[in-house]
Amino acid sequence: MAKMKVLSSARKRAFDSVPKLTKEATIGYFTLDVETKKILNKMQSDVAKVGYLVSKTYFQAKGRFFETSRYIDADIKRATKALSLKSTIDLSTYSPEVASRQKKQILAQYNWQAMTSNTTALLAAHADSLVSIRMNKEDMLFALVSYCWMRRVEIPSYNQFVDIISTAFHSYETRMLDLVEKSLSLKKKKSLLQFFSAQSHLYSIRELKRIEQGLGQRILNQNAAILQVFGDHFFELSPVYKKMGLTDEAIKHFSDAIYLGNNDEIRRLKNDNKQSLYYLSFIYDQFYKRHDFAADAILKVVKQFTNKAKGNERTKRDEQRVSTLEANKTVLNSAKDAKRVLELVYSITQDADLSFEERNERAHQLISAFFNAENPDFEKHIERVGDSITKLATHADYYRSLFENSIKLQRTLGPLIKSMSFDTQSKDQGLLDAIIFYLSQPKSIDEDSPTAFLSKIELAHLNEEDDINPINKYRAFLFMSVAKGLKNKSLTLTYSYRYRQTPSYMIGIEEWSHHRKRLLAAASLEKFADGKAVLADIGQSVTRKFEDVIKRINNNENSHFSTKEDGTWRIKYPDPEFSIAKYIPTLLGASRSVTLQDVMFEINRQTDFSSCFRNRLPRAGKSEVDVRLLFATILSLGTNLGHTELARASKLFSEKALKDTENSWISTQNFQRANDLLVKTIQSLSLPTIYNENDGRLHSSSDGKKVVVNVNSLLANYSYKYYGKEQGISVNSFLDEKQSFFHVNVLTSSDREAPYVLEGLVSSKHALMQDDIEEHFHSTDTHGYTEAVFAGLHFMDVSFAPRIKNVHHQTLYAYESKTTSKYSDSPLAPKTQINKKLILDNWDDILRLMASMKLKRCSASQMLKMLSSSERDNTLYKAFKEFGRLLKTHFILNYVDDEALRQNIQKQLNRVELGQKLADKVLFGRNGKLQVGLQDEIQLVMASNTLLRNMIILWNYLFLSDYCLSLDSHDERMNVIESISTGSVIAWAHINFMGIYEFNPVVRSQFGSTLRQMRDVSI
Repeated sequence: MAKMKVLSSARKRAFDSVPKLTKEATIGYFTLDVETKKILNKMQSDVAKVGYLVSKTYFQAKGRFFETSRYIDADIKRATKALSLKSTIDLSTYSPEVASRQKKQILAQYNWQAMTSNTTALLAAHADSLVSIRMNKEDMLFALVSYCWMRRVEIPSYNQFVDIISTAFHSYETRMLDLVEKSLSLKKKKSLLQFFSAQSHLYSIRELKRIEQGLGQRILNQNAAILQVFGDHFFELSPVYKKMGLTDEAIKHFSDAIYLGNNDEIRRLKNDNKQSLYYLSFIYDQFYKRHDFAADAILKVVKQFTNKAKGNERTKRDEQRVSTLEANKTVLNSAKDAKRVLELVYSITQDADLSFEERNERAHQLISAFFNAENPDFEKHIERVGDSITKLATHADYYRSLFENSIKLQRTLGPLIKSMSFDTQSKDQGLLDAIIFYLSQPKSIDEDSPTAFLSKIELAHLNEEDDINPINKYRAFLFMSVAKGLKNKSLTLTYSYRYRQTPSYMIGIEEWSHHRKRLLAAASLEKFADGKAVLADIGQSVTRKFEDVIKRINNNENSHFSTKEDGTWRIKYPDPEFSIAKYIPTLLGASRSVTLQDVMFEINRQTDFSSCFRNRLPRAGKSEVDVRLLFATILSLGTNLGHTELARASKLFSEKALKDTENSWISTQNFQRANDLLVKTIQSLSLPTIYNENDGRLHSSSDGKKVVVNVNSLLANYSYKYYGKEQGISVNSFLDEKQSFFHVNVLTSSDREAPYVLEGLVSSKHALMQDDIEEHFHSTDTHGYTEAVFAGLHFMDVSFAPRIKNVHHQTLYAYESKTTSKYSDSPLAPKTQINKKLILDNWDDILRLMASMKLKRCSASQMLKMLSSSERDNTLYKAFKEFGRLLKTHFILNYVDDEALRQNIQKQLNRVELGQKLADKVLFGRNGKLQVGLQDEIQLVMASNTLLRNMIILWNYLFLSDYCLSLDSHDERMNVIESISTGSVIAWAHINFMGIYEFNPVVRSQFGSTLRQMRDVSI
């Protein structure tokens, strides 16, 4: 069995190297605690003492042991100094026997297990449990490393990990191939392997692999027909899928072979079971994906139709405004006249000096005069006003427009709905009954037709007698309800990646009940197991914080806090010490401009990031990529130039070569590997540490930006505010305080950024892992904030620190009722007490939810979006938010009380916003408007753009580090570093994005005729 390549050569060396300790880590690790002093006092040899201290330090930093020959001299000297030894220590006499014995002592001191056959088997078992849900080999490696830390098992070498991972993957694939062999008859295998050729008379391979993004009737009907094709095969193969139990991750992993390879490459595979496995996965993946896209299309098309109906309603209202206004004035004036007449009549009837006959006559004359003077069109005006009121109340014009477009809506979406599989366990059973009724193709509506899904107004419009066929009204209402149900999750799909019922994405109840302890350990959630203790600890901290903060305010110790006359409070925001306009751009600009291509080659020379790009094809030909061609492809994607334009601008590469390189070598995983390497390289430099505001603390941030999409895309939405008359998407970028971009995700413009905050931090955990980090803060603006995010990040050991707009309007919550009454007169008074019972009753489900997200059983963003969309009747989400409210209160009290925290949040958000400007500068091609529409395609463009941004930032760091080293004077160097620390390395004025024009004339003319001959052309 061949070994897998998990990390690039450079990252493999870094993984197996002794730790490079920061100044702070050095002080901490070489400090002698009481237990270590006891052990050292029993040793006679100074060599043994130094060897023990260095071994212990490396173990604390990396959880493993290293050969003595690899010990760093500086660390040996530090150990010697810490032990107050006078002589120079030579560890060449430090024997392997002593080292082995001390290794056991260190393990015992920290209560860890040595790497033995038993612990290897434990890791192998964990790898087996991960392989089907985490098909990315690198993710699996770091999951196993985390598992070692959690279980206190000595971390093995890179090669040992690779053996475990390779065995797990090989075993899993072997099991799957055996199941294929046992489950598929020869007839079904043949049918699978001829899937594309059997459909070739109807659809091209491209049409079967790629889902069209348009919303036109022809495209959607074709998508519906192709969904039906995949459905027929899927249901025929469903017994096989049940036996195999393939996870979503495994499906995506195996189906990639079909997406990336062509028919010939797949056919050349000698193992027909492997070919069958690939086709099985492809059909499954397409069936699920096409259901998701069908649901997306329904939501967008219905929104288009309803927006059009609302527009028509506004137009009708505007058209009728003049006549309605005239009618309103007539009715108003008549009402005023009637009031005056009635007042006169009343006064006459009360006049005792007049006889009954006289009073009667006068009243009669007044009333007759009123009716004689009445506007002849008064009755029409009354009717018009009545109609206007009725139309406003019932939205008659809106529904009329919908009904008139019902047939078009049916022709556009009808085939899609007929080809979809709706979950029979959906919450809205009335809507399900209506869908079944619709599928029966009724010709009319009667009293037995299912109408429970309709509102009272809709039911009234359905039953209203007019010139529109009731069946068309019914179908319009049905399609609108389907869209609404899909959005709020009251209607779910059986076969879908994104529209299933929420519990189906979480770890199953049975698995959780049997393996709860192991799953909590794997997800690093063991310390949260006792919900009552966790809640009490946070609650008591909030209670103390209320007392401390309000006491300081009452004692006038917080000069930034003020109270308004209405009792509300405000907090001042001092400017952060942060400038982008001065020192760094000047220093970088002092050299000649550098092209983006030169940046790429220099960064590759320093990091070898190109080795992170691996061939994706099922039968990979080349093991190494042509670096120049790879860089051209990355540049084409990341700058948005596109392959066509770059091929025209380059004399070296054709458009076909660029497309082939993208297909073979470009993937989200490859980009992530390369980007992680650049992030780790930045972290390894000394200069970026000047941006660390607090030792042992990591402060990251994320921010979204809008990008126009210039082609059909179900992901893109229209928004005049952001895109004018065009459509677009949002791109969320994540930045650490050393100003490296560690993650990027793509979302629709209508999505809030908040759910994607968890997604980004879950996905990037291994990239952010640093030995000296004790706490992690993450900041966003208001778009990235919800109370649920406070809760989610807490379980990830991340303190959420958002900049909330109008933070003084936020509700504060108390842990205990006595806090509410005690501070009722304070402007920071908590409004109410949190519902502890709600939280604790759902604590186990909260842990199951977080374990599902942290172990990547489900997408964190998808889960939070699904839970929030059904919040009204979702107890789990209510409890999750309630817990987040307590954490939010703790943060706001800190925020009010801590000026440095407010400054750091503002500074970190300024950095990420500056990074978004760099993204715009890099994405200069085609005016920054994307020419791809699928989410995967957009993700590749933005991942490439992020990689290019990090290359520029790393190049800036290398240039500034080199400049500092060139300075002879220590004082001058310190002054330069101080100036750099107040700015940002996110600078690009020195970068030449457009390339260099070469003015080298060609030897011969490009034309076959001379100028004189051209002048004599006969016209």
